[in-house]
Amino acid sequence: MDVVGVGYPVQDMLVRIEQIPKARVHVLSKILSSSWQGGGMVSTGLAAASVLGARAGIIGVVGGDLYGKACINDFKMNGVDTSHLYVDEEGTTNYTIVLTETYTKERCFVANDGSKRNLKAEELDEAYISQAKYLLVTEMDEISIKAAIIARANGVKVVIDADLYEKRTMDNIELIDVFICSEEFYQGMFEDEDYIGHCREIQAMGPEVALVTLGDKGCRGVYKDTVIDQKAFTEIDVVDTNGAGDVFHGAFIYGMLQGWEPEYIARFASAVSAIKCTRQGGRAGIPDAETTRKFLETGVIDYTEIDKRVDIYKKGLF
Repeated sequence: MDVVGVGYPVQDMLVRIEQIPKARVHVLSKILSSSWQGGGMVSTGLAAASVLGARAGIIGVVGGDLYGKACINDFKMNGVDTSHLYVDEEGTTNYTIVLTETYTKERCFVANDGSKRNLKAEELDEAYISQAKYLLVTEMDEISIKAAIIARANGVKVVIDADLYEKRTMDNIELIDVFICSEEFYQGMFEDEDYIGHCREIQAMGPEVALVTLGDKGCRGVYKDTVIDQKAFTEIDVVDTNGAGDVFHGAFIYGMLQGWEPEYIARFASAVSAIKCTRQGGRAGIPDAETTRKFLETGVIDYTEIDKRVDIYKKGLF
């Protein structure tokens, strides 16, 4: 196993409309396209790593409902191992309705946490975690901290997809090897845009990689002694940015597994994320490694395999 993730699988209902309707305004907003896809930050990161060619596995819990079954089938379609994905037969699975406006690309989320139980500490299989090269988490809650301790004790590097600022993440920074955060997380810590300088401060706390993803402004940070200043690929036709950061994390892990130079890892991960954004949802537009390499070499996206995935998700055939 190359990467194991501790995460919270979600089922996403993705809807593209011209304009998100306002309350009490009787205007019919027609659905332009829709897609059922698996979601969740760690889950989508693992799917991206797997599509690119890494061996990935999920540790988590889903409900015994149709959404839970859909999450499992989605993982399997993307080649993610589900042997440690537990099913709470009496519980229901998290799901999210995501509305995206075509003109502004703004998104609106409506979420249901479901009633499934939480992952138990004893379900963190040390043998399963220790066989991996990387552990992917998205927060430093009790379960993730225990998983990180297991990983570090067995020489497994810990990667975090830090989204919204949480003090407990920084309180446990010594357990993190690869710290990649969103702009929102960064703004919870710092008031200026000295990304490189502040990432060096974070790096001094323990991580060998400290990086901030900045959407259409690219990503900046440090990878050991290398400064990362990767611009975004802005020449693409953006359809949906949902899951872009999650996919970036999976692609970044894939790049580290290949032993590439830091600048190329950041460029490759940015390209994978950009290509994903040309299709609806976090999963359908994930390219394989060859498609990404061709894009980096020519600037052209080959949609042959991508649109097969789009059609599967559109029809719900997974």
